[in-house]
Amino acid sequence: MNDEELMSVFIVAIVFAFGSLVVYLRYRTQQSRYNAEHLQSTLGDENLMLKSKTQQLESRIEVLESIVTDKNFRLKEEIRSLP
Repeated sequence: MNDEELMSVFIVAIVFAFGSLVVYLRYRTQQSRYNAEHLQSTLGDENLMLKSKTQQLESRIEVLESIVTDKNFRLKEEIRSLP
C-alpha cells in the first residue's frame, strides 16, 4: 500500500467517523429533549398535587382556627381547667 492509498483510507475513515458522530449527537440531543419534557411533565404533576395538598391543609387550619377562637370552646376549656 502506498501513501496515496493510505491517505484515501484515512479520508474515508474520517468522513465515516464524522458522520457517525453527527448521528450520535442528534440521538443524544433528542434523548435529552425527551428526558427534559418528561421531567417537566412529572414536576408539573407534582406541583399540582402539592398545590392541592396545600389548599386542603389551609382549609383544615381555617377550621381549627375557627374552633379555637369560638367562645363556647374557650368557655368549655375554662370550665375543664377549674379544680
